[in-house]
Amino acid sequence: MEKIFVDSSAFAALFLENDKDHKNALALFQKLKNSKTPLYTSDYIIDETLTLLLHRSGHKQSMAAGEAILSSDVIKIVSVYPDYFKPAWVLYKKYDDKKFSFTDVTSFTIIKDLNIKKAFSFDSDFKKAGIQLID
Repeated sequence: MEKIFVDSSAFAALFLENDKDHKNALALFQKLKNSKTPLYTSDYIIDETLTLLLHRSGHKQSMAAGEAILSSDVIKIVSVYPDYFKPAWVLYKKYDDKKFSFTDVTSFTIIKDLNIKKAFSFDSDFKKAGIQLID
């Protein structure tokens, strides 16, 4: 079965009703959930998501999202350290011509290692890195 990596842009769109991608994110997430598609994310993505939600909507929304993600039985959380940190750092140094965040590069590293072909993301950097986005 195809695995999907979930990025912070997708989580933010899911939890923020005023996000321009909110309705699309809800529909895509429901489709993934219904098809029992294995979903992966990382601890760095959760950190980025909670921080983003804190700044865009407040502590209550950030906490609600954190509880939902951390208690989900459909999302597998991959830790960046120790297995992915150093390979991501090596890749980050190679991307001197792009402005990919280190968090994005850790995601790219995990995606490659786990043989994940697609991401649930609204971040165009994933496309620039050659990762197909779900639609």
